[in-house]
Amino acid sequence: MNAQARMFEAVLKAAVDPIIVIDGAGVMLNANPATTDLFGYSNAELLGQNVSMLMPEPYRSEHDSYLERYLATGERHIIGIGREVAAERADGSVFPIALAVSQVDLPGEPPRFTGIIHDITDRVDAAARLQDANERLEQRVQQRTDELRVSLAELSRSNRDLEQFAYIASHDLRAPLRNVKQGVGLLDHHLQTTLGEGFDDEANELRQLIDQALGRMTDLINGLLEYSRVNQTGELETEPVDLTEVATGVVEALVHEIEDAGATVEVEDLPVVDGNRTQLRQLLSNLIQNALRYRKPSTPSRIELSGARGDDNWVISVQDNGIGVAADQHERIFDLFRRGHDGYGGVGIGLAICQRIVERHDGDIWIESEPDEGAVFRFSLPDANLRADA
Repeated sequence: MNAQARMFEAVLKAAVDPIIVIDGAGVMLNANPATTDLFGYSNAELLGQNVSMLMPEPYRSEHDSYLERYLATGERHIIGIGREVAAERADGSVFPIALAVSQVDLPGEPPRFTGIIHDITDRVDAAARLQDANERLEQRVQQRTDELRVSLAELSRSNRDLEQFAYIASHDLRAPLRNVKQGVGLLDHHLQTTLGEGFDDEANELRQLIDQALGRMTDLINGLLEYSRVNQTGELETEPVDLTEVATGVVEALVHEIEDAGATVEVEDLPVVDGNRTQLRQLLSNLIQNALRYRKPSTPSRIELSGARGDDNWVISVQDNGIGVAADQHERIFDLFRRGHDGYGGVGIGLAICQRIVERHDGDIWIESEPDEGAVFRFSLPDANLRADA
């Protein structure tokens, strides 16, 4: 054995990875200790045997033909390329390996081939676990997506049904309500004509209760109709809206209510926002009317409208010095049919309309208030200049 062969032998034995040396017929000429440890054979059981004994089918039957074709034509299948294949231990267990085969030419010796083997069981198992986890995650995501799609469809259908119901109910109830009012008026006239004198106190009290009930029903129907209008789906038509101009117009339209309440309304310079003019007018009108309704009886009502710059929007504030709202009511005050206090009138629709208008403008609305300390309603709206630049 020459020096080069001895060096090769020393490297072979010291290698951590299993290494096998075969001849041109596939017969094993040498195998290092790592090979015997991995496959469970002794060195004597391996040497002189065809290397295909370490392969499961179909690799075992195909191996010799690969080697013969390479020696005859130079066509590479594994040699010089490397690939992942299956190997078989002495106990028959099959496991994955990364195999790199190269040709070794020693002086005066026929061609030999070395196969360097790396057990990749852990890597393959980890990849399989990852693949399984990904598949299960995809299944859960798909399942959740399907559930959300169904829920969204049901919610959309429910919203459409609610909008249609609110519109039809409020619209169709107007006619019979008018008939009831007319009937009550005719009954009044008939009774007065028949009796020849006015009602007694009990009859007058009953008549007032009827008027109050009819008035509340009228307000409720009108409120539902307005809510159904602002709650309609579809793209909202927007334009640059000067809120100072809109707020001034709202105050002028409410001048009699403001005077009757002994209130003052101050409108500071408000910004130009991107929005629907009609809905923004209703938003400000509802908030001012809400402040007028919940004023302190013993204190002159003062309402201030102002605006402040946000990061990419405007925040509008409507502040009053009224009776205020308890903290535990802040979230629920925008619910439909929710009223802040009993005994102050209203049907609990105005603030729900405000919230829906702001949401349709991609904004938020909230309240800052404490009992007996007044309230500040704030809402955010898109900046018209930023929307135009976009």
